[in-house]
Amino acid sequence: MSEEELIQLVQRIRGASGCMVDLDGLLGKFEANVQDSTASQWIFESSTGRLMTPEEVVRKAGVKPKP
Repeated sequence: MSEEELIQLVQRIRGASGCMVDLDGLLGKFEANVQDSTASQWIFESSTGRLMTPEEVVRKAGVKPKP
């Protein structure tokens, strides 16, 4: 996935409501396409007290290079 697609995915995850299966699938897709697989935690929490923007989350996680 491109950086822009990942940013849109983070926005979709933050806006998701309802079924946990759907959210788990979206998070799995995010984690599979970034270099830091623990980065999904940054979508929902921040150690600084300020929630990172979707762009910041994706840049910090690093886009996984395509094989």
